[in-house]
Amino acid sequence: MPDRHIYGFISRLLESIDIAFCLFDAEDRAVMWNDAFLRFFPEHAGHVHYGEPYRENLRRFYEARLSNEERCYIERYIDEGVARHRAQSRPFVFTHRGRRLQVASMPTPGGERARVWQQLQVTAHAPKADGWDAFPIDLLDHIADGAMVLDQADRIIATNAEFRLLYDVPEGRSVIGSTLADVVRAAWEKAGEQDRWSDGFVQDNLNFAGAPFEVELPGGRWRRVIARRSASGIGYFTHSDLTELKRQQAALKRALDELSAIAATDGLTGLANWRRFDAAIKAEWERSARLGTPVALLVIDLDHFKSVNDRFGHAAGDECLRRLAAATTQAVKRSAGLAARTGGEEFAILLPDAGNAESLAVAEEIAQIVRMEAWTEVHPELHALTVSMGICAVRDTTAVSIQDAMGRADAALYRAKNQGRNRIEVDGA
Repeated sequence: MPDRHIYGFISRLLESIDIAFCLFDAEDRAVMWNDAFLRFFPEHAGHVHYGEPYRENLRRFYEARLSNEERCYIERYIDEGVARHRAQSRPFVFTHRGRRLQVASMPTPGGERARVWQQLQVTAHAPKADGWDAFPIDLLDHIADGAMVLDQADRIIATNAEFRLLYDVPEGRSVIGSTLADVVRAAWEKAGEQDRWSDGFVQDNLNFAGAPFEVELPGGRWRRVIARRSASGIGYFTHSDLTELKRQQAALKRALDELSAIAATDGLTGLANWRRFDAAIKAEWERSARLGTPVALLVIDLDHFKSVNDRFGHAAGDECLRRLAAATTQAVKRSAGLAARTGGEEFAILLPDAGNAESLAVAEEIAQIVRMEAWTEVHPELHALTVSMGICAVRDTTAVSIQDAMGRADAALYRAKNQGRNRIEVDGA
């Protein structure tokens, strides 16, 4: 794999022919750039630094080019720019600070990504918009997709009939001289939903000719736009209907989400299973370490459950587990906790931002609900059931591992069972 010395040589070589270069690592952080990069993008001079996330690089880029009205959409632009950065496979052209730049990007063998920018020279005798009729406009109507041609000022010179259908342009209304933003805005106004429309997003994507982008229309409809510009600045755009693909993608995502939820849910009780609980603990441990907040773990065991199964049958035992699950769900609702069935008659609860007092209150509520449960509804001879619980409340997750905390909670549970059951034992960490 080429090392950074080779990329440094490439960077200087490109500098000698006025081509900007920037190298990003596998985490999208800037690790190398040349002087041409700072000339083309002077907003980065004195600010870009080794290890800077590409998102922050984009933030300065957009702050330098967005109007005050467009600033409210900057996070959306940044997200779109990051997506372009990660997925780009073909060069595209855009204008920045009066320069027409062509940018190419490729992943390196080592999993990094190199980007280069070259300034394009504008033809001295660029055609005017009103002289564009040298192109046979009738050819546009032979294109199956929507077609649009823009002049150097991004005003529409020509479209075909399919374009008008895709963007709800009324019969007899001319769009010549309008912008694509005008056309899309009119579609939203026609639907009475103009508040959902933002001009800047479409216009900013037009500036990156060559990078496909998507335009949303009322009614959940989507259009995909692919653009090319000539050296003179004339833009040639195709538009296709992406609505059905978007719907299929949404349906697939819902199906995958449902499968994921099923895979992370205990089939008997509807609580989280161990897989989901384990992932939640890891995420909460990281959050707690970052914010310095406490976290508590509760482990719960249904006392004498084996005798319930042996005496009343497994159907009755399953119903007992469902009722205990309902009790844990009711108790954690107010604490934003996560309850899980971790195996057999064993349950666990994760309580973010909770110490001894908060976790003990949840445990006592569970015990109270279990005591008040109408167990004779499960079986006439089942008059009472109890639970034993162990608690480990962790004040500093940087000092206590997940395994250690779970071990302490289990140890507290065993103390409760060994001391007669129907008890709560707390081990603060």
